[in-house]
Amino acid sequence: MQNSDFTRERNYLERKFVDPSFYDDAPGVPLNLLKTRLKQRFLKELPLPPPLAKADAFAELLDEVQVKLSPCDRFPGIAACPAKPLLGTFVAPRVEAGMTELFSPEEKQEIDRCNATRLAQLRADYEHSVPDWDAVLQLGFSGLLKRAERYQRRYRETGPSSPEADAFFESIQIEYRAILHFLDRLIAEAEKLQPTPVARELTAALRQLRVGAPNTLYEALLQIWLYFQLSEYVDIIQTRSFGNLDRVLYPFYRYDLDSGCCHPAEIREIFRSFLYQMTAMHYKVGHPFYFGGTNPDGSSTINELSFLILDVYDKLGIFDPKLQIKVSPQTPVAFLDKALDMIRRGRNSIAFVGEPCIRRAMLHQGYSQREADTADIKGCYEYCARGGTVETAPVTVNTVKILGLTLHNGVEPLSGRQLGPRTGEPEEFKTFGAFYKAFLRQLFYRYDRHIAFAKKLERHLDRFNPAPMLSATFVSSLEQAEDGYARGARYNNTNLWICGPATTADALSMIRRYVFERRELTLPQLVAMLDADWDGFDFWRRKLRNDPEKFGNNLDLPDQIARHFTEAIARRYHGTPNGRGGIHTVSLHSSNRFTEWAGQVEATADGRRRGDELSKNMTATQGAAWKGATALAASVLKLDSRLFMADLSVDIMLHPSEIRGENGLRAMRALLMAYVNHFGHAIHFNVMDADQLRQAQREPEKFRDLQVRICGWNVLWNSLSRKEQDAYIQQAER
Repeated sequence: MQNSDFTRERNYLERKFVDPSFYDDAPGVPLNLLKTRLKQRFLKELPLPPPLAKADAFAELLDEVQVKLSPCDRFPGIAACPAKPLLGTFVAPRVEAGMTELFSPEEKQEIDRCNATRLAQLRADYEHSVPDWDAVLQLGFSGLLKRAERYQRRYRETGPSSPEADAFFESIQIEYRAILHFLDRLIAEAEKLQPTPVARELTAALRQLRVGAPNTLYEALLQIWLYFQLSEYVDIIQTRSFGNLDRVLYPFYRYDLDSGCCHPAEIREIFRSFLYQMTAMHYKVGHPFYFGGTNPDGSSTINELSFLILDVYDKLGIFDPKLQIKVSPQTPVAFLDKALDMIRRGRNSIAFVGEPCIRRAMLHQGYSQREADTADIKGCYEYCARGGTVETAPVTVNTVKILGLTLHNGVEPLSGRQLGPRTGEPEEFKTFGAFYKAFLRQLFYRYDRHIAFAKKLERHLDRFNPAPMLSATFVSSLEQAEDGYARGARYNNTNLWICGPATTADALSMIRRYVFERRELTLPQLVAMLDADWDGFDFWRRKLRNDPEKFGNNLDLPDQIARHFTEAIARRYHGTPNGRGGIHTVSLHSSNRFTEWAGQVEATADGRRRGDELSKNMTATQGAAWKGATALAASVLKLDSRLFMADLSVDIMLHPSEIRGENGLRAMRALLMAYVNHFGHAIHFNVMDADQLRQAQREPEKFRDLQVRICGWNVLWNSLSRKEQDAYIQQAER
């Protein structure tokens, strides 16, 4: 494809996902009318079981939704993306009704108060699953349908069936037959296109996917694209990874080259088209896939296709999809250096995930060696057993707010409501040990309450939003005739998230030093300063803010506190039964809550004002890691990563001057490998110069492509608020 062709394709894609008028001339029922029809349908009392009701809605939508194909676009578009019509008409109303049904008025009020005050969050989570991509690519849509039919016959032959089992299998068949009919629609539209090489290739690929599994690399990518679109935007089950893309696509890549049906330049064009779809979608948190892993013989799975994909991504200069690399001592240095060099040139959307950590944590929990060796990376940097895991993240607890509750005898400072157990007024705490025990009591109380709520809620996830399309990819679901969001998956884990751990540790460190050790302040005096948001107490705010005893500097006190309370959470809950036949795992992951929740979090004893962002993931509070990247990594490595099997990640800020030239590249690699070899889980880098960031604030038009790593994903600098930009500038100055 010539540059002019890609320019035309790129311009087309820039409209495809964001222009409301894009589908005006497309065949099918306009989305607003289709949504109205679906809404009216589900307002009625339907006698169908939830899986059949969902499958029928899925089929109706695919039968009538507008579609659009182009002779310059290899990947068809549907009007349901990014609108998610079934979310508002089917899923959200069922979740809302279920919350009212499951919880007493008092419980529902407590949940709503915690959500509103950002103390804790409870939600029905359908956002962290990965299909069995090997099955999807080896069987195709028609093969998955035939396999489900075989399992239904086997299920009936081995014993009496049940209405629930019949509904499960029938819902899969309805959805996959609807997909095949949808492919017929796409083929008919493709045949109308101007016969360009891209259009002919698209038509042939759709015909192949209609009858069987993909044969070529392009067909495999189209299979992945269609599964993702239909699952995420029609079935409302997020597909949180395209999987181990260089591994699963390598056989198709070799087939193309060995058969002569495709040349390396053409393969690059196909990947360029595929990758740019994600950028054009403006997917909120970045859509992931990962490179690497370990072969059964112990060698790395990194291959020539890995380099090709990474190179295409580099040349495009995009920040979505987000890339993850599984790293082990066997990972080729040349591949790591290529990725690290991309990062220091501004391609920050790459996370590194340590295989030694994953292997040790999963074996510790009782997974098999094979499961530990082949674990999938998904979401931001989470990991799970490949081909049969449904994980959710329904509970997040804000440990910074928990500390505020402790200081206020269980009363939430901003609302004045009693949200925790009474633990005594500040003057009653005679020692830091007594205060810290009260903090843990508040912490465990909130986790206990929200875990109890989550157990109630998660027993009904398959009723609120059944997942026939996903379940069909799992052999375990077919064997049990049970939805993946019930107990059909092989592993049904629930992640418990910890928000703001470093900020909490810093505040606890300051309380210990200035109230209980140095006795320069009383606890009531400190509480009064925090309640005033430090107004009138500038001296004390500067003193505590500039005190160097903060997490992330490889110092004993703050690191010990951070480790103790996070591991206390993990030891109490990791491995305990959840509501879906699986276990709880604990995560040091904050997603976007470190900024979104900050406005509802009162001032803290580390000198932070209300509204200033919290610490993210397990990294230091903005501006607190004054000893640099190596010390920050050392602080994080003091935690036992086996206890945080959901994830444990750190964000590292580097100055461009530190990593220039070959010596700089070696220094980056040495830091990465030291972290990985000492069982660090996930690490990603921001390479920033404070002066450059200030210039980008003054002249945003000159920095339209400047990328910033937010948490588990990247955004453009110009999309951040002024306050968020200032926080990154502050961090870059350290």
